[in-house]
Amino acid sequence: MSSPLTLPTWTPAQAAALHGIRTAFGAFGPTFGQAQSLAERAQVPSEGIPEGIHISCELALPSPRIPASIHSTSIQPGQVPVFFYANTPSESFADAKNDVKVILHAHGGGNVSGHPTEQRFIAFFSRMLHALGKKSGAHGSSAPIIAAPSYRLATIAENLFPALLQDLFSAYHHLILKGFAAENIAITGDSAGGNSALVLTYIISQSTLPMPGHVVLFSPTADLTFTTSTSVPHDIIPLSSYHACTSQYLGNFPANDPLASGILIPFTASWPKTLVMTGTADNVAESSRRVVSGIKEAGGIAELVEYADLTHGWWMFPHIFTQSDDGLERLAVFVCN
Repeated sequence: MSSPLTLPTWTPAQAAALHGIRTAFGAFGPTFGQAQSLAERAQVPSEGIPEGIHISCELALPSPRIPASIHSTSIQPGQVPVFFYANTPSESFADAKNDVKVILHAHGGGNVSGHPTEQRFIAFFSRMLHALGKKSGAHGSSAPIIAAPSYRLATIAENLFPALLQDLFSAYHHLILKGFAAENIAITGDSAGGNSALVLTYIISQSTLPMPGHVVLFSPTADLTFTTSTSVPHDIIPLSSYHACTSQYLGNFPANDPLASGILIPFTASWPKTLVMTGTADNVAESSRRVVSGIKEAGGIAELVEYADLTHGWWMFPHIFTQSDDGLERLAVFVCN
């Protein structure tokens, strides 16, 4: 009988590494009462950037087309720092907007933590750019770029739901205003950001903006009621942490609303082509399955990839799971074809 902290397919090194991560997450709890200023959120790092990776930041203005569904009397739209990751300086893709592929990524962190220029995301986006560059180079097309918004985190009352969704919508509108073609934009996200990517796409469908071409999700936490979740002892994040972050993010907004939980979205046949990737040792894997089945039942196109014995966060751990790079290669093929 296997230990609850390992699986037969894991090496001792993998089990030890995951145990350390699991221990760290077990001590995590969302904080409340402080938030970074806009200027702090918009700072471009001066170190820790891999060679050949260029990072710039633009401030997206509050979109005047935000749908009524995410209007709020107490939480108003604001400027949004959008970080651009590219293999070339930002000036060089200014004339290639019509054919360049853009990844609009909503980062994970339970809606209460994270930033697009944290070292873990710099490493993740650098690997993503490498995978995208190989695929686009083979097609002879322009090098893709990544746009990663620093959305408001639910750590103060002014930043609770729907502040995050307002920011993501404004970031998407910013890309459209810059001249990027909607069909060349892929909305992506990981974990809580995967759910936000789903909900953002739904909100865009309620607006006058054109729909994106693709959606790609890494283990989305798409059921904030957590009725579809199962407690997997091998996973790195306990369900109690998900509950705590979600309660803080939503405030008084109901979790059983499609603006909160992506699995409840009334999908249609016109929903963008969607790729969802998850691991079977993930507490929230079932929500990935529900999203894909919901899109397919509505007549849309969706693909589910399940990696055996991978925990939540597998896409961030290439040193633990070799499948992490496979996921990025699948993303590149999906959005570049």
